[in-house]
Amino acid sequence: MTEFGVSLPNIGMRDPQALRLVAEQAEAAGLDSVWAADHIILPTGSTSPYPYHVDGDFLIPPDMPFMDQFTCLAYVAGITSRIKLGTAVNLLPLRHPLAVAKTVATLDVLSGGRVILGVAAGWLAEEFDALGLEFNNRGKMLDEGIDVLREIWTKPNASFDGEFYKFSEVAAYPHPTQQPYPPIWVGGHTKPVMRRVARAGDVWLPPLFGITPQSLAADFECIKDMAEQAERPRDAIKLALRVLVDLREEPDTTGPATRGAVLGPAGKVAEVLSKYIEIGVSHFVLLPQARTLDDVQRTIDIMAQDVIPQVKG
Repeated sequence: MTEFGVSLPNIGMRDPQALRLVAEQAEAAGLDSVWAADHIILPTGSTSPYPYHVDGDFLIPPDMPFMDQFTCLAYVAGITSRIKLGTAVNLLPLRHPLAVAKTVATLDVLSGGRVILGVAAGWLAEEFDALGLEFNNRGKMLDEGIDVLREIWTKPNASFDGEFYKFSEVAAYPHPTQQPYPPIWVGGHTKPVMRRVARAGDVWLPPLFGITPQSLAADFECIKDMAEQAERPRDAIKLALRVLVDLREEPDTTGPATRGAVLGPAGKVAEVLSKYIEIGVSHFVLLPQARTLDDVQRTIDIMAQDVIPQVKG
């Protein structure tokens, strides 16, 4: 059964009630998950190219509100009862993984086992510089970080001896409610990401940007081959897809291809998503293209009432 989630407006919405309204609407509409994005800082003079825009443009200005993802998800956990709570994605190398492990485990316990931890290496060099971290080490830090999470979540007496993280005979309780731990989704689309998924991921979460169903299917088969070589079952890894959708009354028709957006109407969106379900996508993380809270809520209504029934029907 294909699942559908929607991104929370933890970016750009200056009304703090927007988060609550969207979370409550998503759960009432029968969606399966809500997601929060992550950045700690945004530079005022960035030169790093954004990988998911043809021109490399990052369209979020540095003075736009960008709320902390874990705080938002904890708030949403308290006003919902069923819907899953995901990070899309957490930039794990920016934080010590033991601290992230504590936060995620606490959220999983308090929410009754509803957390999905999406992680990625990050792309914004200035963010790493501001935090005193070496940007070029981010991939290796992410690999070690995932291993640290699994170690501290599953062992009563945990130790780790890596290049970036070292500790001996420690414990961090509570462990997550989900056993052995919340699912770890790995975001991104590059070859190192694919190897990371094959080795340690539960779900691969690439963006719908510059990929066709055929190319995505081929890459997913490659990941399964690599998983098999790592002595993991081929079916141990699932496939999700992050999709920008523009269902506004006046969508931006000038450049949807530059950012990989799928434009309405509902039937067209359903047709596009159905092609990816055919090649194995089991969960869609939808990012509404929005100027206002009304745009986000309109997107959820159309997805729940028109798009998802067509896809599932």
